[in-house]
This record gives sequence, C-alpha cells and structure tokens, in this order.
Amino acid sequence: MTEGPLMEWDPPHTATALLVCLPHAGSGAFQFRPWQQMLGPDIALVAVQLPGRENRWREDPATCMAEVLDELTPRLAARLDLPYYVFGHSMGALVGYELARRLGRQQGRWPRGFLASACRAPDEQREPSGIEGLTDEQLVAELVADGVVPAAVGANSRLAAAVTRPLRGDSAICDTYTPPETDPLLRCPLGAWRGQDDEGVTDGHIRRWAEWSTGPATVRTFPGNHFYHLDVPRRVTAELRKFVTALLPTHH
Repeated sequence: MTEGPLMEWDPPHTATALLVCLPHAGSGAFQFRPWQQMLGPDIALVAVQLPGRENRWREDPATCMAEVLDELTPRLAARLDLPYYVFGHSMGALVGYELARRLGRQQGRWPRGFLASACRAPDEQREPSGIEGLTDEQLVAELVADGVVPAAVGANSRLAAAVTRPLRGDSAICDTYTPPETDPLLRCPLGAWRGQDDEGVTDGHIRRWAEWSTGPATVRTFPGNHFYHLDVPRRVTAELRKFVTALLPTHH
C-alpha cells in the first residue's frame, strides 16, 4: 500500500489504464479500496487522500482549491505512466475537474475520460454551507439527521472530531471555489452520473456537465441517493470498466 496523497492497494502489473478516484467532502480514500479487485487486472486504481483524514489525520486539512492542486498535480503527474481517467464524487468531481484541467493545460496530459458523480457543474455549485457557525455537536447532529454519518459517530467525541475536522476544511474549499474564467473546457469524453433519489443533484444538473468539455458527454442514473456509489459498488465499478475500456487506445 502506498502512502501520502495518492493511495494504491496492490495495483495490477498487467494494468493498461489508470483510474484516479477522488472522494466526497469529509471522507477519505479508503472507501475506494474494494474497487481495485472489482475493476479487474487491467485497471490500476489510484485514490486521492487529502490531508486531515484517515492515514493523514495528523495533518491540517486544506482549505482552498489551489492548496489541493499544488500538492496533487506534481504527485499525480509523476504517476501517469498509463492512459488515465478521473472519477470524482461530489466535491471530488470539482477537484478532479480542476486537477484534470491543470494537468492538461500545463503538461498536455489530458485524461482519456472524466466522470463527474453526484455533483453540479462548476458554475452551479450550492450556496455556502454555513457550517462555520455550527459547533461540532451541532454539525454531527445535522450529518446524522441527513444520513451522512451513522448515529454512533455522534455518541463518540473522537469519531465526531475525525468527521468534522476534514469536513470543515472541505466545506471551505467548496465555499471559496470559483470556476475558471479562461479556457475552462476539458479535452476528453465526459460522463456525469447521479443517484436517482439525490434531490440535491438532479438530472438537469448533471446534463450541464456537457458544457464543460470539448468531448462527447453521456449521463447515467443509478439506484440510490447521493452516496449511490457506496451502495451499489459492483454496478458502479462495472460501469467504470465499460467507460474506461471503451476509450482505451487500440494499439497498446
């Protein structure tokens, strides 16, 4: 297992593609660990681990997009020995979009495909979260009520702190984010996915992602809510396999 901002678990030596996965706000890379086996031996998975959570819990969380990109860009660029694809869920889709755009514009390394999951287009982000005005107890209570974290978290102060600390940093990233004004388009095929019961990210929201790439765009809806990707992982990884293999070069 690799450490730091890029996590890998037994990457297959036979891989012909690299899938970069970015998690939702407040969460970490380990949710993607089971996906490596589900994806099969021809796709290597790299999961992004932001500071302040899981194996990086001792570090201060990032609070702005530039801070995240400055760390991730050189590390990921050094790992791109295969055609790469990006999957980002919720806030992860925003970070993934900006990361792919920076790698493409600065280094000519555009992904072969980009997937935005459970996320509105960059210019349609929600109103500021307002969580800076909440105590940790109030924030956890809201998260439990929304079904984002189990009730057991609210009863354990250490677990609660592990959730609220990175979430506050990630909320600051989202609240201060502004979409690029110049050259905003990706140069690759794009997919936009959502859970059918996700009231915060509608079909109309994900269709707008088509405006953010020069490549062809497709949309898909899965059973489940905002966190459908965790509820039906085998179905999601099967669709990821299709997305990746359909776009692989034929001469490898």
